[in-house]
Amino acid sequence: MKILQVHKFYYPHRGAESYFFNLIELLEKHGHEVAPFAMADGKNRPSPYADYFTGKLDVSRPDYSLRSIKKIGKIIYNRQAKADASRLVQKFRPDIVHVHNIYHQLSPAVLEAFKEAGLPVVMTVHDFNLICPNYLLYTHGRICERCQGGRFYNCLLHRCIKDSIGASAVGAAAAYFNRLARIYEKNVDLYIAPSQFLKNKLVEFGFPPEKVVVLPHFVPAAKTPAKGAGKYILYAGALRGNKGVKELIRAFREVEFDADLQIAGDGPERVNLEKLVQKLGLTERVKFLGQLARPELTAVIRHSRLVVVPSLYHEVFGLAALEALAEGKPVLASSLGALPEVVTGEVGQIFNPAEKGSLGRSLNWLLSQPNLGAMGEKGWEAVKERYSSAEHYQRLLEIYKRFKI
Repeated sequence: MKILQVHKFYYPHRGAESYFFNLIELLEKHGHEVAPFAMADGKNRPSPYADYFTGKLDVSRPDYSLRSIKKIGKIIYNRQAKADASRLVQKFRPDIVHVHNIYHQLSPAVLEAFKEAGLPVVMTVHDFNLICPNYLLYTHGRICERCQGGRFYNCLLHRCIKDSIGASAVGAAAAYFNRLARIYEKNVDLYIAPSQFLKNKLVEFGFPPEKVVVLPHFVPAAKTPAKGAGKYILYAGALRGNKGVKELIRAFREVEFDADLQIAGDGPERVNLEKLVQKLGLTERVKFLGQLARPELTAVIRHSRLVVVPSLYHEVFGLAALEALAEGKPVLASSLGALPEVVTGEVGQIFNPAEKGSLGRSLNWLLSQPNLGAMGEKGWEAVKERYSSAEHYQRLLEIYKRFKI
């Protein structure tokens, strides 16, 4: 089968890119021919199809010049990206197109290129952009669903994107254009949600349930689960306000056991978090590791006692939790979004971030358990059973074959 994989970035960036590259590798391993389509960028991985990638579009610094107005037009509907996608389709002649994140840098204009070529299009949904202009269902420190029913003007009213009127206006405009033009509705045949929670949320916001299927992401389980409990609690992820790291540091003061806290990752909140650690007198017990390469991160996970995912917003899936379980580590996770779907049974603990003291109590409860190793091993077994690459491949192939290709 010839499969066109479409994503705006062709370099490691966030969780969506990890899945994108892992999926390409998985499909090629099973003998399929895969071509990528993305935005040109000096950071891109090499690709024989790079000459077909569309021009780089920097959306990080909007202004009010004529050039920026043209850029805004491309964010909403990128004709050049559509033309470049059409060129690649004519060259590669895929059987099916699998789309990931396309908004802004590619825009949904590329969907029309694929449909005009008569190709089936499936789309893995990696965030909430289809129903929320800022992708998160979260703004100014709390969960927000004000745009439900197509009321995207709320994005502008509340400055939901970067607390900026300009950026929020562009986000709202793009959302209104997509809705009025029915561009996703007309050009995507099937949506793939990595969690039941995300499917439910899409349906709640008006997507037909029969056009959304659930297929969780996959991660390779370690050959053997980590043995023994480490000495530290670990957070691994972005340092942003919605990730709950500040709340984790505050809750760490309540820990009654001999344990340190290590924080792996980077982001805009790092300086503020470091100041908080100093203010609370925790500099000897809290260590910031910075951004780690995959081998180093894996080692840090394996040597931890447990991993905490303290999100304050709805996680679309919960890859950080799954990666910890894959190494044989128990997980303490927030009850928001899809996290309870990943952290189930006896592999860890779920806490309620809206309940005062819940995180601290849950930390102490987990640390008091003599069977943390057994919890981690059960998590490792669950990953092997439910989130393996073999299981993912078979279910994805069934999705592709719905279109009789």
